Amino acid sequence: MRERLTVVPDISLGRYPFRDQPLTRADVEWLLSIHEQERGPVDWRVLEQRTRWGLDLRGADLRDVDLSHLPLSRLLAGLAWADWLPANDEEREWARAHLEGALLDGAQLQGAALNGTYLNGASLCEASLGLAELGGANLEGTMLKRAFLCEANLIGAHINGACLSGADLSGAYLVGAHLRGADLSRATVSHADFSYVHFEYADLSALYAAETNFGGAYLQCADLSGAVLTGSDMGGVHLEGANLIRAHLEIVSLTGRYPAHLEGADLRGVHLEGANLRQGYLLGADLRGAHLETADLSHACLSGANLYGAHLEGARLHHTHCGPLEVDEDELARLQVWLSQFTANQPPTILEHTILI
Repeated sequence: MRERLTVVPDISLGRYPFRDQPLTRADVEWLLSIHEQERGPVDWRVLEQRTRWGLDLRGADLRDVDLSHLPLSRLLAGLAWADWLPANDEEREWARAHLEGALLDGAQLQGAALNGTYLNGASLCEASLGLAELGGANLEGTMLKRAFLCEANLIGAHINGACLSGADLSGAYLVGAHLRGADLSRATVSHADFSYVHFEYADLSALYAAETNFGGAYLQCADLSGAVLTGSDMGGVHLEGANLIRAHLEIVSLTGRYPAHLEGADLRGVHLEGANLRQGYLLGADLRGAHLETADLSHACLSGANLYGAHLEGARLHHTHCGPLEVDEDELARLQVWLSQFTANQPPTILEHTILI
């Protein structure tokens, strides 16, 4: 082990002290004890120590190893973001540590470089990952319940089917990440950047996402029931077939470079007061009892939508389409991917008992 510590890392050659080397918990504990001439692990609580790097475990084999509750702040288990961006595919692959199935519950991983790291099926419940770099990381099927990921970088990460229930992702960056079928129920994600994220079939129920960027996100058939999205940017978002029952979207903007798609969405009792739905597509949406007071529905398409008992006091309905509509063949095929029963001929909007004044 001591001989390996003499290896000088070289990104271009893929040379790292423990590349392809299987390690145990005892090995990691020993490395922490002698780190930087026995200075020990990085103490994240001390601001001056946050510039130090932790253990260099790039390329190491830690599959199924129990690393729970270890002090691993500023760990190098992949290239640092500044090195990751210019690196080629081979250089990135050499540096990726293998942590598939590892137990990291309660581990201290603040500021860790985990870009591209293999964490599939690992358990990071209640782990501290604030300001960690997980760009392009493989986290599919990973357990991250109640994990702390504030301001973490998860750009382009693969998180399909992962459990982040109760996690804190406030201010995190997840642009272009893949969270299809993931569980984010009761998670806190305020001020996070979820632009162009894939959330198809994800559980986002009771999510707290005030002033969050969902621009261009894919939320088809996602469960957002009871979610709080007040003041968020949802321009161009895809919510076909999504469940937004009693969700809070007050003053949300659903208008951006591209119109929002809410065809067939369940919006019963939703709060959209003051929301911008200009040019939005709400064909076949269920808006019974919805609150749309002072919302902007100008040029929106509501054919086939049910607004029975909805509140539209003060709403802008300039050129809003409420008549019948025949959906063209290509658009129908696209919608039926998410809504198998969606029909081409949409009837006029149901406006019975709708409150307009």
